[in-house]
Amino acid sequence: MADDLGYADLGVYGSNEIQTPNLDQLADGGIILTDGYVSAPYCGPSRAGFMTGRYQQRHGFWCNPTNWPVDRSQGLDLEEETIADVLRRGGYRTCAIGKWHLGSAEAFHPINRGFDEYFGFLGGGHHYFPMQYEENMKRWARDHSDTDTPFLYNYGSPLEVSGIPIPPQEGYLTDLLTDYSIGFMKRASGTPFFLYIAYNAPHVPLEAPEETIEKYSSINDKKRRTYAAMVDNLDMNMGRIVEYLRESGEFDNTLIVFISDNGGKPQNGGFNGELRGHKGQVYEGGVRVPFIWSWPNVLPAGEIVTTPISSLDLLPTFAVAAGVNPAGKPLDGINVLPVLLGESGSASHARLFWERGGQRGIRQGEWKATLWRERSNWQLFNLTDDVGEQNDLAKSNPEQLEEMKALYEQWIGQFEGPRWSDPKY
Repeated sequence: MADDLGYADLGVYGSNEIQTPNLDQLADGGIILTDGYVSAPYCGPSRAGFMTGRYQQRHGFWCNPTNWPVDRSQGLDLEEETIADVLRRGGYRTCAIGKWHLGSAEAFHPINRGFDEYFGFLGGGHHYFPMQYEENMKRWARDHSDTDTPFLYNYGSPLEVSGIPIPPQEGYLTDLLTDYSIGFMKRASGTPFFLYIAYNAPHVPLEAPEETIEKYSSINDKKRRTYAAMVDNLDMNMGRIVEYLRESGEFDNTLIVFISDNGGKPQNGGFNGELRGHKGQVYEGGVRVPFIWSWPNVLPAGEIVTTPISSLDLLPTFAVAAGVNPAGKPLDGINVLPVLLGESGSASHARLFWERGGQRGIRQGEWKATLWRERSNWQLFNLTDDVGEQNDLAKSNPEQLEEMKALYEQWIGQFEGPRWSDPKY
């Protein structure tokens, strides 16, 4: 899972600016989703949906949790079964790597949510050169007021191994996360495993090795240049993962899914192509993401799937692939293997829903209805003709809009509301 990766920032999704040969090759040998979605347009809630296969609103995870020690009640509902719980019950060895952002109290820790191992940081962000971490945090705390303390804790959580903080490490964080990932796969050799790598790249802070930044010297905008280098490095590290699997003889038998947690943010260097909106918005640019599947022994190669598929579908699909039945609450996600295999009559989502801070969105077939703010008017778009959501058809298709608004109200009316508010950074 990448973090804040723009829809159009991979070669296979149309970028001619950033070099991503490894992900392009993975996609060429697998399946590209054109209409791949996440359940929320930003970090924590999106991960909560993926991790449970259920709309995060069902368990109160509408907003990002704080990593602030004074409030450790914020995190993934303990009554929810995670994707790691499901697969570990099926005999899989499980490991989470990188950004967690699903709660920092002990009860919410990855080790207590189905993962056998964890290497990463519990908050929502981290510096990419860990040796600079302590000095950066001390300087940041010195230069900011006490009201900024939640930000400090969110971006200042130390690297740790399974609950034990470790000294700052030499190197670049994306490389270090991959090092541990490969180490886990070696330790799991001979047993089925589930590895969740949550890279924080290319999320801010924008930091990359100088030699990689130099590759993109032709990009004038400094943020975009550094962002491009971060994506380049991310691609290189995905190549290392694939190379290890090939060398170990497990690549053809391994299901790999690559996805971003939400759309890109242009002010931080991301590019969503022709899609309207960005991270934090329920327009397509916030919720439609790069979504690649590879499983050479099972899935076809070189296919493009246009059926809408959601990150909510990962848990039920992985469960079926592993031969395990989820034992938790009813899922919103569905098994999409039949869709990926091109089987006729395959089940798909009749509709998908989004909510973020008063913004509302619903997709039903080719139609997308969006409410930008609670006091604004609903908009209606035909995504087949207008994927950029530029031509509002609300006035010319009032019955279609009213139907979708009613469906949305029925959906959101099930939920009690958020268990906490977004931190003020």
